[in-house]
Amino acid sequence: MDPARDLILGSIEAEARREVAHLAGEFARAASAEKEELLAALEYERWLADSCREATDPSGQ
Repeated sequence: MDPARDLILGSIEAEARREVAHLAGEFARAASAEKEELLAALEYERWLADSCREATDPSGQ
């Protein structure tokens, strides 16, 4: 494992998880017309965070 790579991926994962939390709050307050766009962004950020986690810990732990 490359420590620099893991550090970068960890930073990306942390930012993506913060964005997921933010978007979830926005989703709860959004008008119905905005919810589809927010949901797509939420799913992308969750995927990004999970992918970074898997790349640094393939066992998923």
